[in-house]
Amino acid sequence: MENKNVRPNWDAFTGLFGIAFGLIYGYMTYSMPRAAFGNPMDPLYFPLGVSAVSVLIGILLLVKSDFKSSVLAYKNLINEDASKKNDRRRILYTCLISIGYALVFEHLGYVISTFLFMFSMLTITSGKESWKKSIIIAILFSVGIYFVFSTLLSISLPPLPFGE
Repeated sequence: MENKNVRPNWDAFTGLFGIAFGLIYGYMTYSMPRAAFGNPMDPLYFPLGVSAVSVLIGILLLVKSDFKSSVLAYKNLINEDASKKNDRRRILYTCLISIGYALVFEHLGYVISTFLFMFSMLTITSGKESWKKSIIIAILFSVGIYFVFSTLLSISLPPLPFGE
């Protein structure tokens, strides 16, 4: 007999994510180079603690969770209306663009990478029909901030890859 009062929640999936994150984070932490002086493990204690706490909380969350309610939450996510799906798609695009920005920042320099990031974000938020305005704002912002930081404040930002 199925319980009709099952409320959707993400506890089981969040617990699995916490365990996976903790294990991967702990492995990556343990793979770090050891300190050259002092106790070689000293720099690893805090990150390993974060890893252990993440795994512990993930296990506790998984134990207390109900897989049926997590599956129900997933089904509700798939069946939600178009406007909510569009909002989630924008969030996903924002995350992907931010990761891309972080990856190309050093290679393309501040101006080019920030221009691409700003243009992409403005296109996502304001729509494709105002792309000319997005280009102008992205150019003015990236060049203006570069000028303020490098010239007025004497703070170096990654330069253009083909110039300086």
